[in-house]
Amino acid sequence: MTYGARIPDGGRPVAPHTSGRVVALPRRRLWVERMLRFGLVVRGFIYFVPGVFALQWAMGLHRQRMSPTSAIELVGQQPLGRALLLVVAVGLAGYAVWGGFRAIVDSQNRGHRPKGIVLRIGYAVSALAYLGLLLMTIRLLLGTSAHAAHQVDWTTALMAHPFGAVAVAAIGLCWIFGSGITQIVTGWRHAFERDLRLERMSGTERRWAVGLGRVGLVARGFVFTLIGVLLVAAALHVGPKASTGIEGALLELSRQPFGRALLGAAGLGLMTFGVFSAMCARWMRMHRTAHDPDSFPMHPQAS
Repeated sequence: MTYGARIPDGGRPVAPHTSGRVVALPRRRLWVERMLRFGLVVRGFIYFVPGVFALQWAMGLHRQRMSPTSAIELVGQQPLGRALLLVVAVGLAGYAVWGGFRAIVDSQNRGHRPKGIVLRIGYAVSALAYLGLLLMTIRLLLGTSAHAAHQVDWTTALMAHPFGAVAVAAIGLCWIFGSGITQIVTGWRHAFERDLRLERMSGTERRWAVGLGRVGLVARGFVFTLIGVLLVAAALHVGPKASTGIEGALLELSRQPFGRALLGAAGLGLMTFGVFSAMCARWMRMHRTAHDPDSFPMHPQAS
């Protein structure tokens, strides 16, 4: 069985066989899918750069802010920065739209059972997060200073309201169990393979996909779990002024025993996830049906 669009030699991209026929993909759908895949490249970039900064700091080099916003600001500081920011904005928009598709249309076929609903809610939250990064990028494009474009400290703002601490604690628990631990398990058990087009990969490419995905997802899951812990601690007024987010999690790692080693390992993990995400522009199965298999052979000779 064939999955997704394929491109015959010298031909136009076509959809899978349908009732014995090959159906050409509409040009509009083709461009939409390319935009969504480009979003995966941009997502990889905004994780790879903080990983590099974390590794540099662990090695005793110059410290820089370790967050997705710092990666976007770095783009704006380059020659032709505005043009590059526009490219980043397109990618962020593409990934946010894909998150909406996965949540509303259920393009990954997660279903309506509790587990599937939780995953789809996660996709919606992810879409909103990338929409926030998109708005920040647009502000930079319009000439707003980098400091003014930084994300608002929503933790402090939310805790200023009645029951705000309860809400922050609930969000933190969602980060721990819904994002962090879930990603660790997904990476460790190779569950992410079901969303990759492994049947189109060579043996070497398949090994890279599985290896990068496993290391990258476990590392990002660990960082996300720590973000949740920091949010719960803030709700309990344990260091309420401590920074949260990816940078806050990495800073907390650096304060632990063997902090530089932990920070360096987290940086390498985020860099690995960044590479994996960028490569998913080629590997990812954008649409999944109930007939698609849930897993694929681990070794080429087993296929």
